[in-house]
Amino acid sequence: MTYRCATCDEEHDDLPDLGLQYPDPYLAVPEHERAHRATFTSDVCTTIDDDGEHYFMRGVILIPILERDEPFGIGAWVSQSKSNFDRYVAGEDMDPTFGWLVNRIAGYEPSTALLKTQVHFRTGKQRPTIVLEPTEHPLAVQQREGISLDRAWAIVHPYLAQS
Repeated sequence: MTYRCATCDEEHDDLPDLGLQYPDPYLAVPEHERAHRATFTSDVCTTIDDDGEHYFMRGVILIPILERDEPFGIGAWVSQSKSNFDRYVAGEDMDPTFGWLVNRIAGYEPSTALLKTQVHFRTGKQRPTIVLEPTEHPLAVQQREGISLDRAWAIVHPYLAQS
């Protein structure tokens, strides 16, 4: 299947990784209030609500594809404590940290929102990897056991239709 990449605007024939542009809590802030209640870059985000300030970072959920050497990546967002968020922004070396997955990924029931994760930091400019807690949630099972190429395409298709 050929698709046009939203990042480079080129046509590709291979399976694309999936990237969720925003954390769901950012989208919950009314657009006209975001300038006062949120900050956003492609790597980090903060929001303010009645419960206080919340901190998020973007990472990658890597899912093995059974017929391939390279995994399928889902760029997603996780919550972080203020201290971990500040350390990440400062570029400090970090051990894995706890975070809640804050995206609903299409095609998964029950919802993927608020699954428990460990965030593993990588060197250089690479985004951290997100490892889901080993539960029976379909996404966690797929991350542990792998998926077929057809299943990976089924995950990507709803997002390609939005492009």
